[in-house]
Amino acid sequence: MMQGAKAIKRFGGLALAVALSVPAASAIAQATAIGTGAFPKATAIEGQLKRGVSTRADVQRVLGVPNGGGGALLPGVGARSEQLDAYQLWYYEDIEITEVKSQGEVMNMKMRQQILAVFFKDEVFHGYFWTSNAGAAQAVSQ
Repeated sequence: MMQGAKAIKRFGGLALAVALSVPAASAIAQATAIGTGAFPKATAIEGQLKRGVSTRADVQRVLGVPNGGGGALLPGVGARSEQLDAYQLWYYEDIEITEVKSQGEVMNMKMRQQILAVFFKDEVFHGYFWTSNAGAAQAVSQ
């Protein structure tokens, strides 16, 4: 089983355990420890990898072993917009519970999730997509 699937499986089991034993201090301590490890920063990609030149070995040296992989068909751009190009991709993720608070029978959990997809064309680094929900937000009811 891949690391990402293990983390999701552990998170799902933990969420069930916490739901069944709401103020369980041991579950709260466990929750804050979940994560798939340090997330590679996009700046390392820009500074150390070159599109069309870097290899899979270069990507693994910079970012580590991926959590998973697969393929994608993406449309071309401009005059090639009707053409589909095949890419291989590696998937990296970081999921971490950053805060757990209990108020009575309600438990609130904040989670940070970061995802990085690295695209290869003909075994050579072609580009990447990175997204994160890290950051602050505030909602106000009206």
